[in-house]
Amino acid sequence: MTETWLPVVGYEGIYEVSDHGNVRTVKTGLLKKPTASKKDGRLSILLWQDNTCKLMKVHRLVAFAFLGDPPPKHECCHNDGNPQHNHISNLRWDTVAANQADRVKHGTSNRGEQCGTSKLTTAQVLAIRADNRLQREIALDYGVRENTISRIKSGKRWSHI
Repeated sequence: MTETWLPVVGYEGIYEVSDHGNVRTVKTGLLKKPTASKKDGRLSILLWQDNTCKLMKVHRLVAFAFLGDPPPKHECCHNDGNPQHNHISNLRWDTVAANQADRVKHGTSNRGEQCGTSKLTTAQVLAIRADNRLQREIALDYGVRENTISRIKSGKRWSHI
């Protein structure tokens, strides 16, 4: 299957991006090598223009070139949840809520226990919701602040369970 190439938006005449998620320099035709983010695995690439460089996410370059500008309050989403699969068939513009729903569906969400800063487990949160003692007492037992207990009980935190 052949690749289709279009100019990188904002870097026309300097770089091109393909529907397969590759980026090349127009002058030499050489492919640029992307780097994966340690944080989320998304591929990024350095683009130069007028002696300044900018780090750009490859999936956004593909989406802008092949899908056009996003509707208001939309972001680029990966259909399969793989942040390194930047083929145009795997990308779409969608809302933040839809993208978060995809993360939950694909198991890549950092909600609840998967969040690195979480002090509580799902079982503890369920126990907190069932506990009728003063929030101050519950907070002392679990080593968290009273407002954390309040937010759990009101559904502002851990609302996904």
